[in-house]
Amino acid sequence: MQKLKEVKIVKKNINKEKVSDFKNNGELNFDHLSSFCMKTKPNNRYFSSELKRITNEFLISSEGQKIKQEDPARYYSMKEQKIQKKHQKPRYPIAPVNAYVPPQSKLSKEELEKQMDKDMKIKKEEEQKALEVKKKKEKEAERLRAHSEAVARERSIIYVCNAYDNHRWINIRSEAYDRKYNKKNEYY
Repeated sequence: MQKLKEVKIVKKNINKEKVSDFKNNGELNFDHLSSFCMKTKPNNRYFSSELKRITNEFLISSEGQKIKQEDPARYYSMKEQKIQKKHQKPRYPIAPVNAYVPPQSKLSKEELEKQMDKDMKIKKEEEQKALEVKKKKEKEAERLRAHSEAVARERSIIYVCNAYDNHRWINIRSEAYDRKYNKKNEYY
């Protein structure tokens, strides 16, 4: 027979100073509850309203007005409001004043057309050279493929063999040879 294990019930050691008042005065057992309701929490509503009051006082002061002039996005985020449209930055990218200007834009219309024609000719020549190189490579690959096929065909016909072995031929003195080649048809 197996021995049963003794189960010890362990009560939580609760600091009475940190426990809220309803827990001390109540006769109900609150040990099954999780720890979040055992400790008193700071009054969130009080502190958040206090923080709002201090922030509003700061925003009304001269420092707040200075922030409103210099950085309106920060000012309205502190006030928890949407930024006004007149203070919003445009969403499209703005190019800097000293942006790089390509040399094509400095040319006149005729010079630009000449430049473009020259570029097109150079591009066509390069494409033509690339096409010729590609055709050469394809021809060489085709030649190598045909050569390897020819070698494979020849190997199937011509190969090294032992002269003393009886490969495809039947021995002349055998019965199989007589049956195949020296037929004597008695019924003709």
